[in-house]
Amino acid sequence: MLLCLVLSLADPARADGDREVITAEEIEVQKPANLMELLNRQVGLGNGGNQLSLRGVPGVAVYVDGFSRGSAAAEIDKVKPQDVLRIEILRGAASARYGAEALGGAVVITTRQGVKSWEVDAVQGYNSFDSRYSRVIGSGSFDEVGIRLSFEDSLSNKTSVMDTGNNPLISQTYVQDAFETKREGDVKANYRHGWLHSAVNLTYLEQLRNYGRPNSYNDYATLRGKWLTEADFGKLKFSANLLYEQNGIDVFRDGGGTDASGLALYLQGPERTDTFRGEFQANYGDFNIGLMHSNDWETIDQYLIADGSRLFGLKDSVEQLGIFAAYGLSFFDDWRIDASGRYDRYDYYDVSVYSSGHLSQEPSTSLDTFNPKISLSWQALSWLSLRASAATGFIPPSPSTRYYRREQPTYIVVANPDLKPEQSETLDFGVQAAWQDTKAGLTLFYTRWTDKLERLTTSGTPAIQTLKNLGQSTSKGAEFSLSRQFGKDLSASLNYTLNLTEIIEAADTAYIGNRLAFQPMHRLNAVLEYRGFWDSTTRVNLHYESEQYMDYRNIVRDRQGYSWLNDDYFAVDLLASRKFKFRSSSVDLTFGINNLLDNRYAKNFFQVDPGRVVRGEISLHF
Repeated sequence: MLLCLVLSLADPARADGDREVITAEEIEVQKPANLMELLNRQVGLGNGGNQLSLRGVPGVAVYVDGFSRGSAAAEIDKVKPQDVLRIEILRGAASARYGAEALGGAVVITTRQGVKSWEVDAVQGYNSFDSRYSRVIGSGSFDEVGIRLSFEDSLSNKTSVMDTGNNPLISQTYVQDAFETKREGDVKANYRHGWLHSAVNLTYLEQLRNYGRPNSYNDYATLRGKWLTEADFGKLKFSANLLYEQNGIDVFRDGGGTDASGLALYLQGPERTDTFRGEFQANYGDFNIGLMHSNDWETIDQYLIADGSRLFGLKDSVEQLGIFAAYGLSFFDDWRIDASGRYDRYDYYDVSVYSSGHLSQEPSTSLDTFNPKISLSWQALSWLSLRASAATGFIPPSPSTRYYRREQPTYIVVANPDLKPEQSETLDFGVQAAWQDTKAGLTLFYTRWTDKLERLTTSGTPAIQTLKNLGQSTSKGAEFSLSRQFGKDLSASLNYTLNLTEIIEAADTAYIGNRLAFQPMHRLNAVLEYRGFWDSTTRVNLHYESEQYMDYRNIVRDRQGYSWLNDDYFAVDLLASRKFKFRSSSVDLTFGINNLLDNRYAKNFFQVDPGRVVRGEISLHF
């Protein structure tokens, strides 16, 4: 059972000033092929090993229409850019509102509902890797009932490219291009009358992700139903949300070698998670109180292809129940203080593990934690504001994180049932200024973890992967942003993050002083944009990241000569778009070049960027 309590007189994200909002209009101008392409340009947002991070803190909660979608970058790409109404990026520890996965912050996505007048959008995109996406969206209303239908069919090639000259893991040797297919249908209906607004949403999603080998892929199927309702009585507001989600994955893996037997299918296993979640909130003015409850039922099985014997199995149930709370007060006209807190309780039960021919029934366990946050802001001058905040965070290891095991001839995932929850404390201080056509901001941040969860892979035959707790580690640094408008059409922006990570306590003292994995010391984005005549936009984006280690051992080269350090890199992207209007209709043409200079830099875990890619998109609006 998860019990969480939140009491709020104000939005904590608004109070500490660390919120950035990206509107549908801005997404329309920027024309990203997917949302991660857009978010990679934002201040301090990193994406290493499919895990998002902000200000050097891995763990960014992803929320879509009020419901958690975990913290993986892949969850963001499941949302089409054309379906987004707004995106809020909340920087700094946000566990006091968004729970365990929000150590570094949160990305909160709100999608579009039906509109009054009927309209249709059709989008077709291609790129030089023979990737494509087709999207059709229809929206309108019947009196007070709005309808929105959305469909997508896409193929993405070279979704990852292994570094053929630097890869010690035989099981991850690519013999073909990795690819991903996606088919999605989404239906929404919303009703608004006076004080009542209610909406229902049904989504079906199919994905297939291939990992560069003919028999190494995951086949996903997701069915999701949501009900959302709001009652607005002026200062008094109520909201209630319900979600039921069914996630099924068929996992296929080969033997891990590069000969015929190594490429042949070795194991197959279905994985399924059923989720039921509900949340209720009441607001009076700035006051907010909420209640949430959730149940997750998970089943994982693996079978040997040769004889059908069972290799591994896991069944578990997790119950969550919560109340969350915060309080805010404005005083002296230009000061504001906010205090928030969240008490979480997690109950794990009916946990059974089948491994090495033995079935074990694990004891039921419970975890609880309280995560407070306090923030103070001061509008010192009309053009200058200061803010400071302190918060804590908590990530409990799930049953699948603790007990999951997979064994192939060349690759083994080892379970670690003794994993402890990851805990953190965060402090930050920020200054923001705005004058004439210029905006600037500077934030100093510090985070300390206890028992931070880190993945460790040891190369060899077989290679062995497991999760471990580090003793204590820190992240400290600064993020700086500057933007200026030059006249009506030209603008420039720059954001830079300095992030110094260090392990300060570990069971193995050899790791003390090392840096954390996939956390570059320097990250920079610079954008020059021209919005000119004939509804045209031209943008040049420069992205730079300094070197980063693949794990906390900070290996530069292992005994076999393989590098575990990704060198620094920069990439330049170019985009040009133009809108043609015809009465109530319009046509948008977009041309883009990502990685203009064809820099094949190393990234993630023994991967390289696929290089220059040219893309085009046509969008029709009726």
